[in-house]
Amino acid sequence: MREKIRTIFQTLMAVTVILVFSGVYYTISAENEEATAAKLESEIEQVVETLEAITTHKLPDFERANNQTFIDSVGACVNYIYNTTTDVTPVIYEVLLAQAALESGWGNSRFSLEGKNLFGIRTYDLREPHMLPSNNPKKWGVKVYMHECDSVQHYMDILNNGSAYEKYRELRDNGIEDSLLYVETLDAYAADKKYFPKLKSIIKKLRTEYDIPQLN
Repeated sequence: MREKIRTIFQTLMAVTVILVFSGVYYTISAENEEATAAKLESEIEQVVETLEAITTHKLPDFERANNQTFIDSVGACVNYIYNTTTDVTPVIYEVLLAQAALESGWGNSRFSLEGKNLFGIRTYDLREPHMLPSNNPKKWGVKVYMHECDSVQHYMDILNNGSAYEKYRELRDNGIEDSLLYVETLDAYAADKKYFPKLKSIIKKLRTEYDIPQLN
């Protein structure tokens, strides 16, 4: 919901800027009137399409009755984010699903159930909503979200902008498709020495034992 409000606000601001500048264009030269009107109409159509997309995609319910419903729910979050957020760059889908499964125990970890955190994302600002691990580190906590989809979007933001994931982005920008190759770029996530083999094993299971939800 917060992302929906933010996107609508940004859209309205864009319309305001367009209207202001369109007025300036009109006063500068009457000869540009038709071109400016056409441009304004095109911009408004884009705004309408964006608002329609936002209002037709509802925040999905998150289910975790079994591994397949968990995967379906994570996929629904990805679809929701891609269709309602204008400033998100797609990440590697299989890796996202596999990390969500591994980090959250297929949606059944305490952090997932109580904190709606599917990726074990930490916060070092203990003024934010958080949960403490059993070893109680005191310097950081596991971030708490309003909805599981919020944690999915935060995960995307981390991979798209975090300095620790430049190699990940380099592979993606070079068009590498094999998800298994991306695993080796996730050193910052790999506190467990067996993290890479575990993640690769889940990716292979996703390909052979489960139905991966389609993105649209």
